[in-house]
Amino acid sequence: MSNISTDELEKKIEAGEEVVDQYFDPTTTRVGRPRTMSSRSRENINKTNLDIPQPMLAELDKMADELGISRQAVIKMMLRRALDEHYIAKSKYPLIRV
Repeated sequence: MSNISTDELEKKIEAGEEVVDQYFDPTTTRVGRPRTMSSRSRENINKTNLDIPQPMLAELDKMADELGISRQAVIKMMLRRALDEHYIAKSKYPLIRV
C-alpha cells in the first residue's frame, strides 16, 4: 500500500484510475492503529435497533446520497471512525478513563 495525499488521490479517481487495490488495504482500518476488519459473514453480524432523531436521520440520508451508499453503510462508516478516534485519544491520554 502506498501513501498518497487526498488531493492526488482525488485527481486519480476523477481521471478514472482504479485506486482501491493500489492505495487501500482492505484488511485494516485506515485511521489509527491497524486492526483487522470484522468479518462480513452472517454469523458475525448482530442486529440492533437504534432510535435516531429525524433531523439526524435526514443528515445521514443526505450523506448517503452524496456518497452513493446506503444509510446503513454511512452509519457503519461513522461508527468505525468514532471508535478509531476514541482509541487514538485513549492512547494519547492513557490516564483518562472512559
